Parts: sequence; C-alpha cells; structure tokens
Amino acid sequence: MSAILLFALILALYYSVDQIVMPRMTRQDETITVPDLRDRPLSEALTEIEASSLVLGDTTSRIGLESQQGLIVSQRPRPLAQVKTGRRVYLTIYRGSEPDITIPDVTEQSLRNARLILEALGLVVQQEVPDTIPSPVPSMVTRIFPSVGTMIARGDSVTIFYGQGIDLDRMVTVPNVVGQRYAVADSLLRLSGLWPTLLDEDLDHDNPFILRQSTTPGETLPAGSTLRLFTTPNSLEF
Repeated sequence: MSAILLFALILALYYSVDQIVMPRMTRQDETITVPDLRDRPLSEALTEIEASSLVLGDTTSRIGLESQQGLIVSQRPRPLAQVKTGRRVYLTIYRGSEPDITIPDVTEQSLRNARLILEALGLVVQQEVPDTIPSPVPSMVTRIFPSVGTMIARGDSVTIFYGQGIDLDRMVTVPNVVGQRYAVADSLLRLSGLWPTLLDEDLDHDNPFILRQSTTPGETLPAGSTLRLFTTPNSLEF
C-alpha cells in the first residue's frame, strides 16, 4: 500500500513539474511575432498589443493630415519582429495638423530669391507669369497670388508674377496720385513705368492716402525712376 502511495506521489510531482513549473520557467524564452500596427487607429492598436501579450510603451506624435489623425505612423519594434512576451511597443501617432502659413511679401525680390523663400516655407510655386505691371529690372517680382498676408496651408500652390524690365531710354510723364489710396497710386505709377516707394507709412493703416509725391505731376522722368510717396491715414488732413 505504501508503495502505491509513493508511486502516486511521484507521479503527481512529475506532473506538477512537467505541466506547471517548467512551462513557467521556459516561457521566458518564448517569442511572438509583433503585429503590424501602422495606419491603424490607436484604440485598435491597443487591443492588438494586449492580445499579443505585449505592453504599450511611450508614445510620440507627428503632425499629419486631418484624415490621418489618431492613426499609427510607425512602431518599435518593427512589424513582424520576433520578441519575447511582455516586450514594450513604442508608437508614433498622428496628432495635430500643419499650422497655416502667411504668404510673405516677396515683391521687388528677384524671381529666384522669391521662389527660394516660398519653397522654404513649404509652399509650391505652381507658375511664374510675366506681368503687365512693369519692373525696373527684368525678372523682378511684381506681385503674388494669393496676395501677401493671405493664410494658406503648407503644400498649397502660389503663382509669382514678374516684370520684364523697362526701356530706360523712354521718358514718362509723372501722374498725379496725391489724394489717392496707396494701392491705386501704386498701380497707376507702375503702369506708367515708374517705381513707387512708400515713406512715412502709418503702420496701423494698410492702405493710406497719399499726402504728397516727390516729383511734381506733369514733369517727365526716365522710365524705371523711383517716385517717393508720403502718406497720411486721413485725406481730410491735406
């Protein structure tokens, strides 16, 4: 009887070691395949991590498109890597979008410099178009579309307009722009072949009235000459 009990005890001990103790000891060397979590929602990725006996590690973020918000950009360890149970998985997630960009004033810049400035901001120069507005030298930027100060998204397209130079041997009759808004005076002078420069500008006023001009209306100047404009925010102050 004692021999039977001893045999049963040995059998039970062997079962415990073989089925319980050893699996727990050897599980340290068990490997699993890391799932591919890229382009999946964070909630779905967390479920997959837990189901794979992995642990979520730290997360970082990256700016993305509106349609990408909350999706996994990348992971570490990489997808399909063989790792031990309990390994931490680190995720990078799309959160936040690119801030809008204010179109800078690149007028009077060379065409090349304007293009470099805009591309450095992440904008795409879609076209470079000869302008009807003349410029003192060829390939000088005369205007941009969308206009200076407009807020657009990174990656949006802009069009640069540039002058083709002026015949400096041509004489131009100076028009009278006193009392005009600066935007109107600027267009009139450029179309006449003169190059306006705004002085005494009221920084709190975007489009002031012209108080006086450096050359008397009716006089003649070589095309491409600079005409200085002096401003006041209120035409009644003349």
